[in-house]
Amino acid sequence: MITRNNIIRICLLAFAMLALLWICACQSEGANPEDKSSYLAAIPLESVLDNGKATLAEFGWRECIPCKEMRPILEELDREYKGKINILIIEIPFHEDLAEKYGIRFMPIQVFFDSSGKEVARHTGFLPKAQIIDQLEQMGVRDF
Repeated sequence: MITRNNIIRICLLAFAMLALLWICACQSEGANPEDKSSYLAAIPLESVLDNGKATLAEFGWRECIPCKEMRPILEELDREYKGKINILIIEIPFHEDLAEKYGIRFMPIQVFFDSSGKEVARHTGFLPKAQIIDQLEQMGVRDF
């Protein structure tokens, strides 16, 4: 017999199954260190900041529209500045501890660190390539 309690149980079970499928899909689509950009995967951010290069870390999420718009810009900058700067895309749901540590409340946020690992600037929202280059030049990073 179908009762109200049985319907609620079926709905909760269906919701749990959808949530599990969503979690599995998110984990399988995680940041790929073999992709064109530099990514924070299993590498602690502190070790990247200690390598003597300036770092641009973008905190975001693949479903965020401005984050999606930033990705091609970051990939292009990664190619242009290869070896001169670290460019990281940090997906907040996979690195909530870092987001909390750096006070990330919105996305995307681009955080610029100098070669000693000290934060020197940050910007919230979409940041045009020209403004990123201006900030990098202020930090002493050149693409030539």
